[in-house]
Order: sequence, then structure tokens, then C-alpha cells
Amino acid sequence: MKREIIFAPPARQEFEDTVVWYDQQRPGLGDEFRVEVDAVLRQILQSPERFRLAAPTTHKAILRRFPYSIYFSIERNAINVTSVFHGARNPAELRQRLK
Repeated sequence: MKREIIFAPPARQEFEDTVVWYDQQRPGLGDEFRVEVDAVLRQILQSPERFRLAAPTTHKAILRRFPYSIYFSIERNAINVTSVFHGARNPAELRQRLK
């Protein structure tokens, strides 16, 4: 079954803001972040159920190099990305989105 990745608007904004922030820290670092996120999204597409549940219908995929996780739900034809969340942020903010 072929699924597509769909970012919720807040998740897309988090991702784009993070790319910009990393590029401001060091030119090209944002692109490296983007490459890692893309690699994890490909893994999710290949086998989404292998990632642990963080909420009743939301899975969590942890990035290796950057302190971020991708939170997503599995639909028949799509992977819905809820958040690209930094590990040091307030978890209450994430819980609100996962409801």
C-alpha cells in the first residue's frame, strides 16, 4: 500500500522553523536536519507500525543526530505528522496536540 506523508500545519511550521534556526547556527546545518528528517520519514513509510506508541493512536520516531522526534498517526493512505518536537520543549504542549 502506497501512503503519503501529510504534515499538520503546526508540524510543518515547526519543521521549517527548525531548518531556518539550524542554518542560522551554521550554514548547511538546516539542510542536514532536513536530510535526517527525510530519512526517518522514509523509514516510517516502509514500516510505520515498528515505531512505539506515544499516545493511543500516535507513534514516535526519534531522530539520531538531532534532539527531535517525529510524532505521527497511521491512516490507510497516509502518515499524518502531528509534530516535529524538540526533546527539551514542554511536554504539556505536545500532549495538547496528541489529544
